[in-house]
Amino acid sequence: MKIIHLTGHSNSGKTTLIHKLLDKMVLMFPKKVGVIKHMGHHNFEMPKGKDTTTHYEHGAYVVGGLDSNKSMVAINSNELSDILDLFSDAGIEYAIIEGFKDEGFKKIVLGELELDNVIMKNPDVDEIINSLEKFDDYYTMQGIIKKIKSETDMPHAGAILSFNGIVREYTKDTRTTHLDFNDKKSVEKIISDIEKEVKEVPGVLNAKFHHSTGRINAGGDLTYLVIISSHRQEAFLAMMNAIDRLKAELHDAGKELVE
Repeated sequence: MKIIHLTGHSNSGKTTLIHKLLDKMVLMFPKKVGVIKHMGHHNFEMPKGKDTTTHYEHGAYVVGGLDSNKSMVAINSNELSDILDLFSDAGIEYAIIEGFKDEGFKKIVLGELELDNVIMKNPDVDEIINSLEKFDDYYTMQGIIKKIKSETDMPHAGAILSFNGIVREYTKDTRTTHLDFNDKKSVEKIISDIEKEVKEVPGVLNAKFHHSTGRINAGGDLTYLVIISSHRQEAFLAMMNAIDRLKAELHDAGKELVE
């Protein structure tokens, strides 16, 4: 999922630009575009006394309501990552974020606001659309599965196999606090080569691999590997070989900081 992060001072034109962007993107990517707004100066008011509100007030972590035209969901969380996970899991491929200027995503700035990771200032809609590949990616396992299913000849598929590697904190008495994978280009090259090799295995219909970069703390998600195959045996063998190669070429060479 691409993160199109847009920020700027109040009345700088953020909402207008997002509306213009939506007018084009929803036609280009039907049902694949979502928007998240940082409501920093006021709270979203749920209708008093309504069932969905009282369910929420009684502690439900997630409350959903459906009418004849739409659905609404309230989550008992104000963490941006929780909403991004929800979007990615739902198959959204382009998440437009308004606000959250302190987040580290590559961003668009309107006006004269000075921030880090700015890749565009005061662009028009066409400039943004022509630069979508420049923005950061955000991955969840379910998001990858939805994406790869949409790109695969599923009538011939008999198995979807996924693997989620995490940073193990303890190996016997040795503690790993985090792993560092700072050479993003090298990581992406190794992952791309392994993915290409897996796709050439007889019976494998498609594969998509992701490896986190930067610092990943103990317990954090390290890899998402997904293989679609005609039969489960082909997926199991291809996945085992991919994991072994990934460990040999990348993880055994990764830098572990222990205490």
